[in-house]
Amino acid sequence: MSVRAARIKAQGGDIVAAQPFSRRQAVFNEKASQYAGQGVITTPGYLRLETLLANSATATTLSQISFNTLDTSGVKLATERRLKLADSFTITDISFYLGTGTAAAVGAPTPAEQSVERLGTFPNAGLPQIGTASAVQLEAIYNGFLSLRVDTTTFLDSIPMRQFYRVGDVATGVQQSSGAPAAAGFVNQSSWPLSMFGRSELLPTIELNGQSNIEFGITLPTTVAYTQAAGFTTAVIILNGFLNQGAATVQRRVQRRLR
Repeated sequence: MSVRAARIKAQGGDIVAAQPFSRRQAVFNEKASQYAGQGVITTPGYLRLETLLANSATATTLSQISFNTLDTSGVKLATERRLKLADSFTITDISFYLGTGTAAAVGAPTPAEQSVERLGTFPNAGLPQIGTASAVQLEAIYNGFLSLRVDTTTFLDSIPMRQFYRVGDVATGVQQSSGAPAAAGFVNQSSWPLSMFGRSELLPTIELNGQSNIEFGITLPTTVAYTQAAGFTTAVIILNGFLNQGAATVQRRVQRRLR
């Protein structure tokens, strides 16, 4: 007995949908069925939202870390990839990292300096940008929670940040041996054993619309003091999923029909 593949109506001709043997394929089939007939192209993609924890070497405080999601909001860092106003984005999983790098001006990296930052999955005291004192304070981030509010609706009330915490077998800055040259005895890169090591699956999927007011934020348990030791440190959210190109207006029409 043969199994006939499902067909998705699209403006340029029908699409033969692959059998959904994985969650990602099932989500793709759903979005293609929803949008392809109206000229929207759905492709795998990601968004990267990033914010500096400090903009100078002066002591500051952290209690709430906010992120700009839309392409036109605030100052966009070189490594960010935000949502365009005409598009929508379907999130299947979320990653969180602490980004670090060198900068001639502490807390104020140039685009070139930002472009070569390293991503870490825990506050590593062995990094000169963090150091022992700040590593202790940055643990407060992982004792907080991530939330998402779109317009007037809270879609994520509280995801525990500890869900993104990963410490591999090898960490940057740990001394393995003594001898000359001194630098030869230190690990220069942390282990990264899995793809997108700080990733956590999001259930259910959430679709962000470029015409909405989107507020991602991390709330710490209390206000903590933070000083940028050297270079720069950023909080980084990476959203994996599907980019629906030109779907912002279409999604609103679909939502109105469902009411």
